[in-house]
Amino acid sequence: MSALLFEAQTGRARLGMKGPRAAEWLTERGIALPGAQNSWTFSGAAGSSGGLLVARLGSSEFFLEDAAQAPLLQGARRALEEIPSGVYPVLREDAAFRLSGDGVHDVLAQVCNVHFAALALESYPVIMTLMLGVAVLVVPQASDHSRRDGERSYRFWCDPTFAPFLGAAVGGVVVDCGGTVRGLPK
Repeated sequence: MSALLFEAQTGRARLGMKGPRAAEWLTERGIALPGAQNSWTFSGAAGSSGGLLVARLGSSEFFLEDAAQAPLLQGARRALEEIPSGVYPVLREDAAFRLSGDGVHDVLAQVCNVHFAALALESYPVIMTLMLGVAVLVVPQASDHSRRDGERSYRFWCDPTFAPFLGAAVGGVVVDCGGTVRGLPK
């Protein structure tokens, strides 16, 4: 197991879209989509920071994140500017965080009412909930993207206006639990 760590995730580009043709439009661009609602998929090397994360939020809304200059995501962003029929852009300026290491579930139990330890990672769940009263999107992952048991990490996103509060509040719980914080917004 590793030490408890809470850190801001910067240098990543995000793209959102929804609409009756959103899934078809993404597939036409070679982007692999999760099959189930409220689930995610990842393409990239296991454990790497590069790679495209695609979350399906409901039946026809998608959240994508990749390295800032990733060609697939940038190409989709440019194509979306033409506002294709049945596909509608969703502004994604989210602040992003990652919580990992020993004690993640102790921290999450104090800041959120979802029992994250009970989630089955093999279903690649996406959870939309409140964390300390702030709406968040949460993606639980095995620490190396390939194992489905053992250590977990949690990536979560929130509106950037709430990032300083959420970072300080969750960071305080992490420190109280013996962990470290890194790169949090002020």
